[in-house]
Amino acid sequence: MNWTEVFQSDSKHDVSLADAFSALSISRVGQGHKDVRLVHESAKLYGKALKELQLALFDPERMYSDHILMACMLLGLYEVFEGPAFNSRSWVSHATGAARLIQLRGARRHQTWNSHHPFLASRIPTVYAAILQRKATYLATEEWRTIPWEFQHRTYFDRMVDLGTFIPGILEKFDILQEYDVDTTAELAALLEECSELQRKMNKWRDGTKKGALPRIVEHDPVEQPAYPFATDLWFENHLFAHARLVYHTCSLALSQVGNEILKSLYLRDQKRLKSMDAPFEELFDADGQAANVCRCVTYCLQPEMGAWGANIINFPANLALAYYQKTRHTAAINWLEKAFQSTKSRGLHVENVFDVILPSLRDRDDQMRFLKRESSTESSDSSEHSPASNPSVASHTLSQHSLSSNATTIFVYEDPAKDYDTGYEPD
Repeated sequence: MNWTEVFQSDSKHDVSLADAFSALSISRVGQGHKDVRLVHESAKLYGKALKELQLALFDPERMYSDHILMACMLLGLYEVFEGPAFNSRSWVSHATGAARLIQLRGARRHQTWNSHHPFLASRIPTVYAAILQRKATYLATEEWRTIPWEFQHRTYFDRMVDLGTFIPGILEKFDILQEYDVDTTAELAALLEECSELQRKMNKWRDGTKKGALPRIVEHDPVEQPAYPFATDLWFENHLFAHARLVYHTCSLALSQVGNEILKSLYLRDQKRLKSMDAPFEELFDADGQAANVCRCVTYCLQPEMGAWGANIINFPANLALAYYQKTRHTAAINWLEKAFQSTKSRGLHVENVFDVILPSLRDRDDQMRFLKRESSTESSDSSEHSPASNPSVASHTLSQHSLSSNATTIFVYEDPAKDYDTGYEPD
């Protein structure tokens, strides 16, 4: 979403929002122009905004303000975008904190334009954090999938995120069933059916993508080719198509992993029941293919024109793929991803391994292993992809004078490209 447009739509702002917007704006300009003075100034404003936000959250008259929600979201973006100050634990903390604030506000407080857009911006971080923590999210409830859209248009991207909200709950159910001492074969079989149906719906969403919005298959940089384990890259017409596809592959990867874990459990318990379930599980739960497709998007997302936003949208997907490859011991993929992360850090952007923060806190190795458990496209829908400043007005002016990333204007668009998706394929 375009935060500058949202910020400028209201002439009066809470102090926390003004400082948060200034901090983020100045930080991006400072990083883009390698101006250490501006970066340091942005850090001061970030600290000031954070204090104001904390005060607001204890003020009954301010805590439910749309401005406080916006400030919370912008400070979360600052944590992600500001390389030297980036901290993975803060990313998860901001995502869960924003989710809790939104939940406390209630679904009906997110129906107007100024409140609906921050709500939308919060959904992906909330889902990703919930997948990481393997805990169900309130976003999957009927209330939160309907009420915020009573007066707003639901986009093709919103529909994909709607489906993704169910995945954390499935992960939590599986973990609970694994801890039961009684026979849970029937419950596991039912959960497997739930996984299969959800993946079919996500595939239906994917199949609704028209040719112009499909990723284009391109040859990877020949200089790096010998060490690149995925043969080709996926290239997109714009960042919206890239982000939507990444959410699909990321959610499918998480679902495929738990689906395959359920299959293993059922195989050990009741092979006869498993054989009676007529479903193409190998095709539905293609974790290898989904992880590879996430990695094939890395080069597009980390190109200089994508700036910090590219690193932001690839952060969790790439790390989920890395965790998968560490589990399967795919050395070439691990080495390439880690090299890509280091290259990104050296440019002042951040793709950080959030799993390194969570995994050491788990009790033992078994727990760790279980936890990990668009230039116009010419690609057709075949197996080629599916397989292997303190003054807000000054800050706003400064932001408008400098691109957040060099030459990004040829890539970034703000409209909903619904014309590139076939509504006849929308999941139920």
